[in-house]
This record gives sequence, C-alpha cells and structure tokens, in this order.
Amino acid sequence: MGRRIFEAVAGIILLVVAFVAAYFFQQAYKSGVEYRALPVPLEDILPYTVLSEEMFELKDFPSALIGGYAGALSQLTGRMSTSRIPAGLPIPLVLISSPEEYRLADPSLEVLSIPVSAPSTIGGQVREGDNINIYRLITPGSLFVPLGKSVLDPVTLVAEKIPVVMVLGDAARSSASSAGGQVVSAKILILAVTPAQRDAILNLMAELNGGAIMWITLAPITR
Repeated sequence: MGRRIFEAVAGIILLVVAFVAAYFFQQAYKSGVEYRALPVPLEDILPYTVLSEEMFELKDFPSALIGGYAGALSQLTGRMSTSRIPAGLPIPLVLISSPEEYRLADPSLEVLSIPVSAPSTIGGQVREGDNINIYRLITPGSLFVPLGKSVLDPVTLVAEKIPVVMVLGDAARSSASSAGGQVVSAKILILAVTPAQRDAILNLMAELNGGAIMWITLAPITR
C-alpha cells in the first residue's frame, strides 16, 4: 500500500516538474524571439471586398515568419481582396490589390459584356487590348426602324474606339500561326465604355430582337 502511495506521489511530482520545465522553456524561447503585431481579419473576407480598418485586429507573430504579409493597417485600408482571406491569419500581400489595378480597365469607365458571333467579329479573332467599332446594320427590305428615327440608314456607327478588356470563347487553332498556336474564338466581349457608349450599345442589343444586326470591326490605329 505504501509503495503505491509513493509511486503516485512520485508521478505527480514528475508531472509538476515537467510542467514547470516546459513553462520556463517557453518563456526562455519567447524572450529570445522577436515578435511583431500584424493585422488579421476578424472574420473571413470574401473576394472583391474593399477593405476597411474595422475588419481587422492586431495579433503578435514571430518576426521571422512575417515576410510577404501585410504589416500595417495602412497597407490594407482602401485595398480590395482578390481571393478569400481566412480569419485570424496574417494577410498575404498577393491576395490584395488596389481596385484600379484589379479591374483591368480605366476606373472612370463602366464595364459591360455583349454576346457576339464569329462572322460579325472578324471571324471571332478579336483580342484583349483591341479597340473596336460597333455598327448597326439594316438589311434591304427589313421592317426594322431604329427607335426615334424615321429614316432607315443601312449602316450606322453606334460606338467607336471601344477598348476590349477581356474575350471569352472557345479555343481554336490559328491558321496564321506558324507554331500552330491557339487563339480564342470570341463569344462574349467584355468592354470598357463611357455612359453614352453604354446607352448606345445597350439600345442596339435591345434592337437585335427587332431585326437589326450588330457588326464589329477593329478601329483604325491613328498616329
């Protein structure tokens, strides 16, 4: 009986010694490691969210582990998340951007998409960075009359020098490429437009159901 009591007491003493040793080891480690406060999200931040100071709190992390992360609230305020940012963790700089940089278009312009067909878009070979002109065509004998007009013009320039922000479509082989590379056969064009251009293009899209035809050309390069 006395042996069991001795073993139990010895076990408790060993546990206390181990706990104390671990505590002093941890304190010694902390005293030799430099820490720095980094902003972390209070909760998960969804993509395309404009960041503000109240979304974050400061938490200490070892200085050796903070490379590539936001180190101050000033680096975050007014920026935008480009991917999901998890709560409670340092924020990688690659996951934030200024809204202007991420948008890929002049911030003063509105961005819209229009569906297109290959024959009316230079065989579908419109590319990002091109400037395009958009025309309305009226075929002979058509009963379509543009809104507010009594004279039927067979060809009307609707909007000109529209920058193409992005092209969505199917991959297709380019016959002009000696390397047999692939290009995108456009089905949807993402465009950056002024308010006046937006209204003109959207009116044309509505007129397509009435018999009008949309045709797209590459705008001439002026020097």
